[in-house]
Parts: sequence; C-alpha cells; structure tokens
Amino acid sequence: MVALLIVAASAVGLVEGIAIKKYNKKHDKGGFIFTALISLFSMLFFIITDKGGIEIVPQMLPYSIISGILYCTASLLTFIALKCGSFSISMLILSYSGVFTILYGLIFLREPTSVFAYIGMGIMMISLFLSRPAKAENEKRGSFKWLICITVSLFGSGFFGVMSKAQQIRFENRYNNEYMMLTLAISFVILVTVGIINDRKNLGYILRYGAPYAALGGISNGATNLLALIITSLIAVSISSPLSAGTKIIMSFIVSKLIFKESFLKRQVFGVLLGAVSLVFLNL
Repeated sequence: MVALLIVAASAVGLVEGIAIKKYNKKHDKGGFIFTALISLFSMLFFIITDKGGIEIVPQMLPYSIISGILYCTASLLTFIALKCGSFSISMLILSYSGVFTILYGLIFLREPTSVFAYIGMGIMMISLFLSRPAKAENEKRGSFKWLICITVSLFGSGFFGVMSKAQQIRFENRYNNEYMMLTLAISFVILVTVGIINDRKNLGYILRYGAPYAALGGISNGATNLLALIITSLIAVSISSPLSAGTKIIMSFIVSKLIFKESFLKRQVFGVLLGAVSLVFLNL
C-alpha cells in the first residue's frame, strides 16, 4: 500500500514539470502569466482540501512574503529552464533543493547529522558533474541560459525549503496550510502583475491555451503535498523522503525518453542514477 502511494506521489509530482514542458513546446508564450496560473490553481487546491479551518496570524506574513518571492522566482526560472534544457537533468538538479534544509539544520539549528549525509553530498557533486550537458548540447540548446536558470531556481527552491522549515519551528506546525496559501497568493500577485505588463498583448492567448496546462500543474503541485502528508503519516519521513525522491528521478528519466524523446550520453544516465542514490544517503 505504502509503496503504491510513493509511486503515485512521484508520478503526480512529475505532472507539473510535464505540463510546463508540453506548454512550452506547443505555445512558448507568457511565462509570467502561466506560472501565475500554476500558483493560483495550487492555492485553490490547498483552500479546497483544507479541513481544519483557515486561521491567519499577522506574524506569519514576513515568512509568507519572503517565501512568495522565492517561490515565484523559482517557478518562473524553472519554466525557462524546462524550455531550453533537458527535462530529466533539470528535475534531477531541482531535487537537490532539500540539501539547503539539511545545511540549515546542521549550521543554524545545530541538528545532529550522520556520515551518510556527507557521503550523499559527495555523490551529489559527482552526479552533477556527470550529468552536465555535452559540448554539442551547449551549442544547440543554449546551455548557458539553462544553467543560469536552473541554478538560480535551485537556490530559490532551496531557500524556500529553509523558510518553510523556519516557519514550522516558529509556529510549531500549526499553520502549514495557511502559510502555503499566503505564499502562493503572494507569488500569484507578483507574477500576474509583471505578466500583465510584460505579456498584455498575448494575455488572451495565454489564458486560452495555458490555463488547462497550468491547472494540471497547479493541481499536481497541491496533490503532491497532500500525498506526502498521507505517506509520512504511515511511515517515517526519513524513509519516505529518499524513496519518493529517488523514484521521482528514475521516473523523470523514463518520461524524458518516452514522452520528450531526449537522448543522453552514458555518463549522463549514470549521473541520473547516482542522483537517486545520493538522495537516499542524504536522508538516512
């Protein structure tokens, strides 16, 4: 039962990336508005599925404002990265955002860590080196642009994870849903404001063709978080987290081959597999 839930959560978690990549390949317009719509649909999912009643306290606002800025930045740059780079390699790199939370706990919270975390970080560095684009890919895919976008997106996602942990500690896990609702609302406001200024000529087109993909991505985002809560209620997070992350990496590689017809060097394939292994060590 738990194994099926983990596979389901990993598959659902990939839907957002697939929706973004598919929209990019077919329409390639309106990154600001499109990612704003994803934030909106994800926020609506959290509101609809909330069962404890919504309670917002003013002290939460600084956390949500910073997180909203980080979230919208990471979302937009992920959109651009998936447009000009490999789906599988992009998803692999973004999966390492959890390292920021580990380092935050280690450095600032003085949390104890094991030798496995250091081994995982070492394997992660090898994985990134092996997964780098080939020289030919650099010329064809605008790899420098992809590298900048995916790196900044990684940092944005990583620091978003740090802020999430900080607010969980500050409020003792009492307002997690409200925190996400506010964060996504702020992300939506920022992205739609810039989007209207930047993409106003194509606004109708983006809403018409982008809304179905964005709805799919936003619901995927919310459903992934919901499934994660169910899984962690059944088994320890130290077990569920590496299994989910590793499964997602392998599945993203399969999606890249079957849906997007991406080709990889042998070293890149090995790098992806090492990425899954590193996440297991990081969470032991």
